[in-house]
Amino acid sequence: MKRNLLLITLILCTIGANAALRASFDYKQFLIPGEGPFVEILFSFEGQSLHWATADSSQAEVAVETTIIISKGSQIIDFRKVTIKSTPGLNGIIADFIDIQRFQLAPGEYQLDITLEDKNAKLDGKVELSQNIKVNLKEGEVGISDITYVEAYAKAESPTELTKSGMDILPFVADYFPPEANKLVFYAEVYNAQTIFPEGQYLLTYALYNEYGPLENTRRNIRQEVQSVTPLLKSVDLTDVPSGKYDLLIELRSKENETMYVQSATFFRQNEQEAHFASKEITYVDEPGLAFNNVDSMRYYLDSCYPIGGTLERRTIDGQVASGELEVLQNVFETFWLDRDATSPTQEWLNYYKIVCFVNRKYTTQVMHGHRSDRGRVYLQYGKPNTIVIKHNETEVFPYEIWHYYKIQRFNNKRFLFYARNVVNADFEMLHSDMLGEIQNEDWLSIMRTKNNDLRPSESALNRQNARDTYSRDELEDLFYNPR
Repeated sequence: MKRNLLLITLILCTIGANAALRASFDYKQFLIPGEGPFVEILFSFEGQSLHWATADSSQAEVAVETTIIISKGSQIIDFRKVTIKSTPGLNGIIADFIDIQRFQLAPGEYQLDITLEDKNAKLDGKVELSQNIKVNLKEGEVGISDITYVEAYAKAESPTELTKSGMDILPFVADYFPPEANKLVFYAEVYNAQTIFPEGQYLLTYALYNEYGPLENTRRNIRQEVQSVTPLLKSVDLTDVPSGKYDLLIELRSKENETMYVQSATFFRQNEQEAHFASKEITYVDEPGLAFNNVDSMRYYLDSCYPIGGTLERRTIDGQVASGELEVLQNVFETFWLDRDATSPTQEWLNYYKIVCFVNRKYTTQVMHGHRSDRGRVYLQYGKPNTIVIKHNETEVFPYEIWHYYKIQRFNNKRFLFYARNVVNADFEMLHSDMLGEIQNEDWLSIMRTKNNDLRPSESALNRQNARDTYSRDELEDLFYNPR
């Protein structure tokens, strides 16, 4: 019952300083026995991105006009227009805040259209989102609600929009867990377990999974009595979970240990601890040749070859990963590695894939696999840099890294500057390099200093022929030209 990750960051762009409404959106489906399924639409607003209604902080408030339309085909199933408000806290600071809107919906597929508008913004501006949603929970049938990550919880004094099963559950409307987050708390509900477990008991398990299978020490087994609704409020220790992309799986198992129902949710973890390769023996390549028997795995393995492919090979990979059939994917993959080592293509692939595993564990973010990130691509294409300058907590410039290679191919002393415009998803883009064929941005230093101005590199600044030959010797420039 795994569904695609639907967490979306919404940004309302207008003109002027601090003029971007920033919010995250997600939806979750639940079931009320006797009433049917319902969908919770979750918003998490960044308070400091909104405008006050008045300069008087004692009377100030922010207001986001929210319009939600749920339709099926040409028919509007439900419509809601609400104004979500919040007031400043201590010292006149508007903290981040959430809002939950619930809709009773029958099983089926729907179109969700959302419009958000900061009513106090000086200039008009709206952000709009369209999203397909699917409701699959049904009365009288076994099921598990969508998994909600939890920021905080407490016993409910009186029912509110946050209340579930006697607890106030404050959702964590994000799928990214930074290094300081050492615990993942989640909430879910199991429905109608008696329909498939007439004996009255079943085994409920949950664990974290990556591409190799379950993570050691994360699996928990619970003997559960059947109920019409079984609430789950559990946690997983993230202290030793390395950076990467993971699935949280909840399974219902019979007394014969047969999996009867599964629910999952994806999240991204960043950990300051160094990632390690999987100790599990690699067994996914059949000898002789390079035949894989799973389409999804084949697409993933072929996609991981993109960083070291030529121009034509990259175009082929992009085209085949999206829609290629198993046999075509196998042929493209086999040709790719035979071209690199006609005598030992399997071993050549295995040697490369060990590095891919490292890159994906270290540089995967909530928006892409590590091998598709700029840092991951450079690592796979050119190898491990000789030195890396890491500055992730700067105040005047964006977080950045400077990679230095003593030698690349026939070139000496080549540098790469990566910066993170979006600290939340930790996606470091390449801003500038002096390596032939890479982005050469003459305005890189100015762009690094526009942290609070929300400017983007202009195309006119990219790949200019007149390379900089003088610099001011401030720390950033000095570290780039004299990495250490």
